[in-house]
Amino acid sequence: MRHSALAILVVGLVVLTSCSKPSHAQRGPDSGSVSSDMSSIDACALLTPAEIQQALGVAMKPGVKQTTDNSSQCQWDSQNESDAVGVSVSVATYDDKLYHTMSSAQAAKPVSGFGEAAYKDYPHGGDIAIKHDGHEIDIGVVDFKLSNEKLDAAAATFAKLALSRVS
Repeated sequence: MRHSALAILVVGLVVLTSCSKPSHAQRGPDSGSVSSDMSSIDACALLTPAEIQQALGVAMKPGVKQTTDNSSQCQWDSQNESDAVGVSVSVATYDDKLYHTMSSAQAAKPVSGFGEAAYKDYPHGGDIAIKHDGHEIDIGVVDFKLSNEKLDAAAATFAKLALSRVS
């Protein structure tokens, strides 16, 4: 059971990060993409393991950073693999078509109080996608022991922290 929960965690986070990256095929004059310098953004600097532990009650490993020309991503995993907890932050160059496609999904729920626009629960519960200053900021929280309400509260806490630190 422990391995299947970890596999679900990994698959969910891969889906989250792959959905948050603008496709090069969608980029172009009509794509609605906004040019934005990603070199100055370090997604791992947007949250700390201590902040994640405070919100989720689980000790976390340091974040693992991945970058592309269009995005900066960070993934934190629980120190104890049996906890199967993960948090991810992705900051990508805003792509209007991608954002509107994702935010129009049946499961996506608009939320206020985050950036210029935001939605949650798509592609998974514990996810928040935020349009902010030429970027899309995606927060993903996976913790199979938390209720949906606590998962949403943790994601909202992380979203507010990340937004306060994105320049």
